[in-house]
Amino acid sequence: MPTTDEAILLRGPQQWNEYARLRRARGPFRPDLRDACLHGADLQGVDLVEADLTGAVLSESYLMSADLRGANLEGATLVEAYLIQADLANCRLVGADLDGADLSGADLSGAELDPGFRRRAVISDFLTIWPQQASDSQVSGNGRTGP
Repeated sequence: MPTTDEAILLRGPQQWNEYARLRRARGPFRPDLRDACLHGADLQGVDLVEADLTGAVLSESYLMSADLRGANLEGATLVEAYLIQADLANCRLVGADLDGADLSGADLSGAELDPGFRRRAVISDFLTIWPQQASDSQVSGNGRTGP
């Protein structure tokens, strides 16, 4: 049985965004979408700031221009999801399956990726903003770390 948040989200981005706006006007709101089944859902431009999407199934979902800042996507399935120009800043993607996901133009600044994440497993472009990671920023041309 879907949660109230999941049921409203499945009605579409316009109804969800209005619902989220009204909930936030009353105080802090962290959408509870744990283990939600959103496979193939049209979530373009949806406001999921700080949503708990732990274990959610978002494979083949349309999340273009979605606002997922600070969301918890730990263990979520995002296989072949369309995250084009999505804002994933400061979100948690540990254990998330992103194989084949399109992250073209997405902002992942400050995101926590799984240690086994492989950029070659996703689609991205020169506009994709990746998180700064010590291992990326400190490796010199000779393969050693350091300044």
